[in-house]
Amino acid sequence: MLVLVAGIQIAPVFLNSKKTWAKLSEYVREAHDKGAKLVTWGESLIPGYPFWLGASGAAKWDNTDQKKAFSTYWQEAIDLSNSIILSEMKKLAQELEIMMMGGITEKMSGSTYATLITINEKGDLINRHRKLKPTYAERLVWADGDGEGLKTVPFSGYNIGGLNCWENWIPYARAALHKQNEMFHVAVWPGNNHVTQDITKFIAKEGRYWVLSVSGIIRTEDFADLSENEFPIKKLLDIENKKGKFWQNGGSCIADPKGNFVQKPLIEKEEIIYADIDFMTVIEERQNFDYSGHYSRFDIFNEPLRKQC
Repeated sequence: MLVLVAGIQIAPVFLNSKKTWAKLSEYVREAHDKGAKLVTWGESLIPGYPFWLGASGAAKWDNTDQKKAFSTYWQEAIDLSNSIILSEMKKLAQELEIMMMGGITEKMSGSTYATLITINEKGDLINRHRKLKPTYAERLVWADGDGEGLKTVPFSGYNIGGLNCWENWIPYARAALHKQNEMFHVAVWPGNNHVTQDITKFIAKEGRYWVLSVSGIIRTEDFADLSENEFPIKKLLDIENKKGKFWQNGGSCIADPKGNFVQKPLIEKEEIIYADIDFMTVIEERQNFDYSGHYSRFDIFNEPLRKQC
């Protein structure tokens, strides 16, 4: 039995959560109309990936412009305990009878998190995975996550899971999901093919499962209309001389359990990628290698015994 899955690669309406969700929801409907049962999108698409950090010297202590940019970002982040956008997402998933899985910036107290949410076909929020360790400059805006959401969820009779960006490089994080019978893996990224083009094929072949890497894109035009009061960092980004620049160029792709691309990286385009998934190909490839099954040695590779060695 084949199941159609979709990865939506679009740019956000940067630092505007309501407009980004309105844009995203149209793409979700388009994917549903094509027959997709699982619809995904990139890391922190709502309200946008904090791309400015590395380009603007964000580590400057007590910098007025950086603090203002963070406060705008926080304001547009989503409080999962009280969010109109989340309610609308749940209603849409229930209406279309699809599973939705994608990245948002979540807020709690004065902090934000890179969070991967999963909503099932009944419209229930069934998982919230906060990025375990923000990468490099991301630590200036995102707090560390937790292990609460490091779990697989049921989809079409099988288990699927997902990780945020460089978490996909962490062997223990991948193994934690693989041990829960993960057969389809969603890797969400802010958007660059230089990170997706290699790891997508590698972890598909390692895990003997399907991997959908889904990214966003960010162009200069996506934040050019923001006022300097809302986003004072724009004056540091030289936007007049960087019109047409892609700060994040996409790279969404899909690999099968043999590590072959069924959808090659999509570059510099807003588009939906699709693949028909046959879960039995996972079983076929695990006949010879299943690292959390017959090829495992949990009697050796576990924390207590490792500490004794």
